[in-house]
This record gives sequence, structure tokens and C-alpha cells, in this order.
Amino acid sequence: MTDVNSDNAMPDAVEEVQLLFVRHEGAIRAFVRALQPSLADADDVMQETFLTVSRKAATFEPGTKFLAWACGIARLKVLENLRQRQRATVLSEAAIIALTEDAPAPEVTARREAALARCLEKIAPKARDLLWRRYSRRQSSDEMASALGMTSTAVRLAMFKARAFLRDCISAELKRAL
Repeated sequence: MTDVNSDNAMPDAVEEVQLLFVRHEGAIRAFVRALQPSLADADDVMQETFLTVSRKAATFEPGTKFLAWACGIARLKVLENLRQRQRATVLSEAAIIALTEDAPAPEVTARREAALARCLEKIAPKARDLLWRRYSRRQSSDEMASALGMTSTAVRLAMFKARAFLRDCISAELKRAL
């Protein structure tokens, strides 16, 4: 299929790829975040990726792997962002290419995210709160200990157990899915 810009694309094709993008946004965002450490830059790349996916809607062949197609576009957008920014805090182009060659397939990442979501529903509320404080609020062990009336050692031990539970649960969920 030839490259067609959005002016020539059928509205149905544009709408279809936009819906697919929204459906797979979590996996695409995880892929971009793995390559683009800066949250702000990752958001910019996601926006550019969405616009490009929409513009190139007519080139997507329904029934093929949308996630792989969209992540290919996202990879190019990360490289483009790198060239524009030319900052020391961003990975080099060679590093990004190496990471994408070794990165797990987007489908694998999506399955792991789904397994994580199921496991988070199973974990004890106190452990879920600790994980939320650590990974969403970025609190240290000392900050969590102070807020929860625990010792820092108790927080670290509880986090170790919560991570072990999630690791084992995710592994079991993935095995069940096969």
C-alpha cells in the first residue's frame, strides 16, 4: 500500500486506527517510556505518534498487527525527538536502536501489564498502599515509615514481600494465559 496522507485517507480508516491507538495506548506508552526517560518528552512523543498514526491511517492494513505498526512509528518519533533535543540526559540514537532490538514485543508487555493489574487486585490493601506510595508518590522508605507509623525496616520488609508476591503472581498469571 502506498503512503497516503490524512487528506486522502478514508475517514473510517482514520477512526479505526485512532480507536486501535486508544485501545493499545498503555502498551505503546510503556514502549515509549522505556526509550524516553523524560515523562514530558514521552508525552510529546506519544502525541506525535498519535498524529502520525492518524495521518498514515490509510497505510495500515486491517487484520495485521497494529501494535507492532504503531510501536514502529513510536520508535521513529523517539529517534526524531532525540535528534531535536540533543541533550545529554537522553539516550543516544545507538542506545535506542540497541534497546528496541532487545525490547520485548509490545504484545508481551501488554500481557504483563494485564497480569500486573489482576495481581494488584489480589494483593493486601496495606501492601497496595505501600506500592502506591513508593511508585506513584515516589516516597522513600523513611517517608512511608513516618506517614504510616512504621519503622523504615518494617516498610522495606513489607515492600520486599509485596514485590515477591507480585513477581510470583504475575509469573503464575502469565503461565495460565499460555
